[in-house]
Amino acid sequence: MKQINKQSTIALLVLLVMVVMGYTSCKKENEGAGGMPVISKVRVISKTDTIKDVDHRIDLDSNLVYDETRVVSFDSTVVAGRLNNQYAIIGENLMTTLSVSFNGVKVNFNPALLTDHSIIISIPEEVPYGAGQSDKLMVTTKFGTASFDFPILQPPATITSFSPVAAGAGEIVTLTGTIFEGVTAVNFDDTPAEIVGIPTKTQIQVKVPAGIVQAYIFVTTPGGTSRSAGSFGFRAVLYDDQFANGWGSYFGYNSTRDYANTQQVKRGTYAIKTVFTDSWGALQIGYNGATIDATKLTAVKLSIYGGPGTTGQAVQLLLNGNYGNAVRLELKEGEYTDFTVPLSALGSPSTITEFVLQSLGVPVSTTIYVDDIGFI
Repeated sequence: MKQINKQSTIALLVLLVMVVMGYTSCKKENEGAGGMPVISKVRVISKTDTIKDVDHRIDLDSNLVYDETRVVSFDSTVVAGRLNNQYAIIGENLMTTLSVSFNGVKVNFNPALLTDHSIIISIPEEVPYGAGQSDKLMVTTKFGTASFDFPILQPPATITSFSPVAAGAGEIVTLTGTIFEGVTAVNFDDTPAEIVGIPTKTQIQVKVPAGIVQAYIFVTTPGGTSRSAGSFGFRAVLYDDQFANGWGSYFGYNSTRDYANTQQVKRGTYAIKTVFTDSWGALQIGYNGATIDATKLTAVKLSIYGGPGTTGQAVQLLLNGNYGNAVRLELKEGEYTDFTVPLSALGSPSTITEFVLQSLGVPVSTTIYVDDIGFI
């Protein structure tokens, strides 16, 4: 009986040792080999890339062509990172990683993708970049911290808008956007523009160079050169503080027009104040012999300020008396709205002889202000 108990005790001890060894083995397998972490390199898995001249459909008859930023697959060792790109940190003893940071900001990582030799991360937008940063990638594990030189590059600037949409030589244009830090140049197509004052991260003011009628705006920063989605100015001007040559006889019906109005001016000195005296009144410019060749034009651009009570109201734009191809334009009370209407939506005229903004049943005495009318 004593012999049996002794054998049972030995068997129990052997079993316990095996369990402990198995647990230790699993623990080592789960935690890697242990030891101080080492970062040997960083590889990019996907990156943002600018695709040039992408065709963006507006409707069945019109489109805009401009650059587009997309995330694309990529695999290469890199010495610097960019926001919104995905990377693999390559090294040793990484299985027990507790945190990853760039320039002092911790970033998320997926533990399910963690191995003893790699960590998969994405660099979010809140990570600081550029001059004045530590330029350090830090990985902390259960066994220590590894540091690796890895600067975060400034992303390309984004131009979201510019105002005014048209201006003469020497006038000030304000560019609004993001990531304008360190701007070194602003060009209207290939023509340099003078930067005025001190730019901010979101705004740059420049003087319009001489000779610019129509151009894309380019901003150059340490992140590269970016282009505005839309173009500045007009290829043909109809009204720009004054009417173009030959369009000096002004007409309208069931409305009053003030061409020397200085209220609610979007740019310059004047805007056309129009008061509709019945529900189908109109601002009508043309029928005086002037013409604009539209064979190389694509759209009409204009800006309309809605007077009191105009929210939810609308006018219709038409050319050359073509009421069958009129386009509805929604008004906004107390602010200007910029409109770009494809000529294809207005009947695709080859020659412009008349421009009309007609009320669409708005109440009598409704007031609008119209500025910067032209064609691109």
